[in-house]
Amino acid sequence: MSISPVLLSVDHLRTVFPLGNGQQAAAVDDVSFEIGRGETLGLVGESGSGKSVTALSIVRLVMPPGRIVGGRVELDGRSLLELSEREIRHVRGRRIGFVFQEPMVALNPVYTIGYQIRETLAVHDLARGAAARARAAELLEAVRVPDPHRRLRGRELIRLN
Repeated sequence: MSISPVLLSVDHLRTVFPLGNGQQAAAVDDVSFEIGRGETLGLVGESGSGKSVTALSIVRLVMPPGRIVGGRVELDGRSLLELSEREIRHVRGRRIGFVFQEPMVALNPVYTIGYQIRETLAVHDLARGAAARARAAELLEAVRVPDPHRRLRGRELIRLN
């Protein structure tokens, strides 16, 4: 059995929002692309062009009244649009994720960076306790945050800009 070079396939994806007069507006209209293993894709376009709704549609996080009305989304040949809510939660963040235009709003200033990374690792059953602390330090080190162990203790602010 060979592994497909296509990791993510989006085929004729369509997501709509009601306009209130019986009509609907397509925020994502017939979008198709493939991402191969080891590839990175950046969605670019002007404000309101559907980039965020496309990403949210792929992981089934479109907020009602918006809804996906057509197309296929497959990760490793597995249809994401047909998974149960429990199954798709195991995919989000662990197998597929994205960074929005304003990544600074993804972190909560009330909690330390260490807490937020450890919590994410625990939610996705990737690590807990000492293993989560060690992995959090590795992740900060990977993005070149100086002295990650001290920063994880939360005694210093990390300037992200």
